[in-house]
Amino acid sequence: MRNNQSCINAGAGSACPKKLNDAAISATAQIADDALELLRATYERLMHMRTLFCAIKADHRDGRHLHTADLSDLGGFLGDDWGNYIDDQIGHMQKGLDAAEAAQ
Repeated sequence: MRNNQSCINAGAGSACPKKLNDAAISATAQIADDALELLRATYERLMHMRTLFCAIKADHRDGRHLHTADLSDLGGFLGDDWGNYIDDQIGHMQKGLDAAEAAQ
């Protein structure tokens, strides 16, 4: 039986299994794209953190320690902020995957 025929046989008010499956696949693909973008952004943040730690090391090496405490505070803030953002994104992606799985 063709997919179109199975949608016709589903009856009025019924969800077409093929359309539901296509929507679940599309949602899963979007989540995969979002995850890759999140990984790219995380890589960029890690490079920023690397630069920050190099600045802390340089400030310490100079022996003046004028900015070490402020730079360390900034590093702590950035780590917490990014961690919270990642945690939030994980939750959104998990909900999307759960919905896509339920639709299949």
